[in-house]
Amino acid sequence: MESNTDSLQTATVNIFKNVMDNWLNIIIIVAAMLVVIFIVKIITSRMKRLVERKISDDKILIKKRTFTLTSVISNLIIIISTVVGLLIIADQIGIPVTPLLAGAGVIGVIIGLGAQSLIKDLINGIFILLEQWYQLDDVITVGDTTGVVERFSLKTTVIRDLEGTLHFIPNGEIKKLGNRTHTWSKALINVSVHYNENTDRVVEVLEEIFDELMEDKKYKDSILERPIILGDGGVSELGDSAVIFTVTCKVKPAEQWIIGKQLKKRIKDKFDMLGIEIPYPCTNIYLRNKD
Repeated sequence: MESNTDSLQTATVNIFKNVMDNWLNIIIIVAAMLVVIFIVKIITSRMKRLVERKISDDKILIKKRTFTLTSVISNLIIIISTVVGLLIIADQIGIPVTPLLAGAGVIGVIIGLGAQSLIKDLINGIFILLEQWYQLDDVITVGDTTGVVERFSLKTTVIRDLEGTLHFIPNGEIKKLGNRTHTWSKALINVSVHYNENTDRVVEVLEEIFDELMEDKKYKDSILERPIILGDGGVSELGDSAVIFTVTCKVKPAEQWIIGKQLKKRIKDKFDMLGIEIPYPCTNIYLRNKD
């Protein structure tokens, strides 16, 4: 026991002595690490601005892929440079680096750090990157969480939901994923009208609304295909208190919410103006007089 204590004290003294002897080298190494991180951040930022300037919004997928790849490469460079710098510092202060890099040492470190989970994250991250499941700025759903992809590394995906909450999701936990903004999207809404309304007239009015939307300069560039009523103008459902039509519109990625809301507003305003009734649930209560 005393021998172990003596050995520990000796090692501590040696490390302290090496730090004092090599303090200048250690500062230079740390400074070099910080410079590398700073340069990577600057290049990444400038690369993003260049892509924003040179690649038009018509090539949004190429833009997103460039952002994603740039993010992954910059993170890898920072991680590798940090690990290399720490190993060099360890060597400078007298901590033996060779055993850490030897087979048994590496296995011991991996097991000690619980790297099975880490390796799983990295492997899944590589597949996500190669198969292009999503890019930066895509809106995705992972489990019960939906949000915009803000950051992506081979280990972690970071998404921000509608309330602004940031979610850090290990890539190894991503089993099933939905991408709501890949290549194109669809606005989908259900339009309910009263059973007394003439369905042909309702279809005619909806078609007029579609024409007006397509002529609106503010929104027409977001629309890839003119809105349609599913089933060639047919009825989607005969509900308990309403006849239901389903309207869809193919749009550019992430534009489905804006176009969907515009359609709902225009339909409500037009129906109000023409007197087409949109029903709402109601309950009738009958009181029986036993006398």
